[in-house]
Amino acid sequence: MDILTHTLSGIAVGTVISNASTSKIKDKLPILFLAGFGAALPDLDAISLWSGFDAKIGHFFNLKVSGKEIYSGKYWFSHHAFLHSATAAILLSSVIGLFIHLKHGLINGFARNIKQSFIQNRHLILAFFLGFLIHLFEDMPTPASTWGGVNFFWPFKTYIGGTGHIWWWNNYDIFLIVVAVIIINLNMAIVQNYRKYPIGKVSIGVFLIGLLLSLYQIKTRNYNFAYEGHTPQYEVYENKSKEIQKKILGETVFHWMEQLDKKLPVYF
Repeated sequence: MDILTHTLSGIAVGTVISNASTSKIKDKLPILFLAGFGAALPDLDAISLWSGFDAKIGHFFNLKVSGKEIYSGKYWFSHHAFLHSATAAILLSSVIGLFIHLKHGLINGFARNIKQSFIQNRHLILAFFLGFLIHLFEDMPTPASTWGGVNFFWPFKTYIGGTGHIWWWNNYDIFLIVVAVIIINLNMAIVQNYRKYPIGKVSIGVFLIGLLLSLYQIKTRNYNFAYEGHTPQYEVYENKSKEIQKKILGETVFHWMEQLDKKLPVYF
């Protein structure tokens, strides 16, 4: 799935966690940021496609294969490998927690032990962790390609997903569902800032409805995008994905989304 929907999905998770906390709105923003950051981070492993990868990173580490080979391969640092695993989610969440602890210590002195620090900052750490995980789950219904899914249980070699229920991009319907969840939950947070309504459970409900709607959309594409390795039908799949979106959203909304797509510098 595209990086924009991944990032916004993380922010959607973040709205649930932030609404479950009793913090003021300004204190909820770091939760949203870390959730979005966590959801975007797994695709850092696509850096091997960077035009300067071979000359700079590849040369520095004396890599014997090109960036393109790494990207499509099954090295631990390939796309959909370590950085698309629950192991990475746990390790990097721990790093985030440690960073927050050290930052607090440098500013206020190390009055708390690390366990207390993790407990006090649990919303921030959890937001990053769940944002990271939702990226992995969103990649599972995309085509297998050269990986066969994501290496969720790294260092074990099994890859999960790659079902081809949806195409890599042009999932405008899911994008709009995610945006709706964010807008609704953020508006509830604003209301709560003035009137102390308990919105935590309602936010979870909003997110679950969005999740169920997204799963329904994924399961009812009625087209098999699955392929293994490389495919000569890439443009066929791409056009079919857009055709499906046009039927789901209607001509007007699809046109709006397509125009937005063309203006963005990333695949969407």
